[in-house]
Amino acid sequence: MHPPYWCYLHNAAYTVRLNVGSINQTSGIQNLDQTRYFDEQAPYPPFDEQVAIAAFLDRETAKIDALIDEQRRLIALLKEKRQAVISHAVTKGLDPHAPMKDSGIEWLGEVPAHWEVRRIKHVARMESGHTPDRKVQAYWEDCDIPWVSLHDTGYLKDHDYISETAQMVNALGIANSSARILPPGVVVFSRDATIGRCAITTRPMAVSQHFIAWVCGQALSAEFLLFCLRSMAGELDRLTAGATLKTIGMPDVRTLTIALPPLSEQHAIAAHARSEAEGIDALIMHVTDASRLLQERRAALISAAVTGKIDVRGSAKVLPFPIDRTRARALVGTEIIERLAGQPTFGRVKFQKVAFLAEGHVGISELAGCYTRAAAGPLDGALIDDMEGGAHRIAGIAIDQAGGTGTTVRYRLGQQRDAHRQKLADWLGPDRTAKLDKLITDFATLNTKQAEAVATLYGVWNDLLSDGVVPSDDEIISGFLNDWHPEKRDKFRASELPEWLGWMRRHGIVPTGSGPTTTTGRLFV
Repeated sequence: MHPPYWCYLHNAAYTVRLNVGSINQTSGIQNLDQTRYFDEQAPYPPFDEQVAIAAFLDRETAKIDALIDEQRRLIALLKEKRQAVISHAVTKGLDPHAPMKDSGIEWLGEVPAHWEVRRIKHVARMESGHTPDRKVQAYWEDCDIPWVSLHDTGYLKDHDYISETAQMVNALGIANSSARILPPGVVVFSRDATIGRCAITTRPMAVSQHFIAWVCGQALSAEFLLFCLRSMAGELDRLTAGATLKTIGMPDVRTLTIALPPLSEQHAIAAHARSEAEGIDALIMHVTDASRLLQERRAALISAAVTGKIDVRGSAKVLPFPIDRTRARALVGTEIIERLAGQPTFGRVKFQKVAFLAEGHVGISELAGCYTRAAAGPLDGALIDDMEGGAHRIAGIAIDQAGGTGTTVRYRLGQQRDAHRQKLADWLGPDRTAKLDKLITDFATLNTKQAEAVATLYGVWNDLLSDGVVPSDDEIISGFLNDWHPEKRDKFRASELPEWLGWMRRHGIVPTGSGPTTTTGRLFV
């Protein structure tokens, strides 16, 4: 039995659902029935064919994964460009030669000299919302009034206008609460949980207490205000309070400030921003469709190979030597240590994070790690022990821990430097070799805490994708702070994590859900 082949077989069976009878569906949650799982039948080719199939799939899926990673990175860059175009338009205007003045507001910087700098509350009426009493059933029967709540924040992320809501209320509920029906054309704005999600209403609506509605006066265009609110993410983040449930208080909401051009210029800026955004959105959609097709191609390729629908015996290059887990860990561990040992921030913690991403991101599944959600990020102590022991055997690398157990580890290189590299390259192949090289290079500049942030964010993100969830950044950050390890909330702030998600996207370190999942380290939770 060749483990990589069986890994691919399980991937096909439980991702594409190839006649799998051991999956139970109860109360909307999928479970694996242990008895039926052990009775499952599976294709069982001769050992040499298992090796050939796994080698073929390693090579071909690595190519597809590289393309998917590039497209994910392109999407991230396009979204950044979209935001930059909007932010520039609403803070600098459309005339590149217009005289400028200091706004006096840090996030706005310089603005055109003929623009005013005004607090939103002075040019729009602020309306807060409310939730009718949930215990009174009569307020929630025969509902026909749209009611914007946190259930709509996902929709608001990608839409400028809102006409339907996830939940509705009735007139009796409105009459017996502090909520009120607002006219169409107001800008709704979330101030709890996912802060800053906004859109323009197209019909009379009410909002929950988690939202604010801005009713624009004669000097302010609703579309212009919408784009202004979407350009102040950094300012909103600065004002955010609360670790588990982010919120921006009403006093802070009243301080929100925009640069206000004449109304005719607002309309021109809004039209320009919309046109540019629509063009970028079309590109994002095109790249997203291409990425989806590649993912389907990847799943179909694995399914076809492990079930014998394509014959890879003649085309798959069988590895020049059978690679087992011990040898894989030794070679990869030697490479990581030799490349990073000279960095002052490199020790066992950073070593573990690079090793985790070598398996999850580079696709070196032969490492076969079993990662727990430790305080410092994904951890497999046995994996690191094997990698250090193997590095000592094949390259003479020694461990220095002057302060004793629990103190910082330093690695002393042996005399046989680089001797492992050709074997490593022959085994990994050019694609995985290049990807491992880039990963190590990218991590060389990170300190221990930064490496921990990136590896943990990757683990959270990958776990969600493997569960079939395409998470938002807020969901990834929430998983990092609340679902990983209690110490995370003491070491990291929610406001600093988007920076590292952006760093990951810029460096192409974005999971696909195919990496190793993490566990709490306990059998029962």
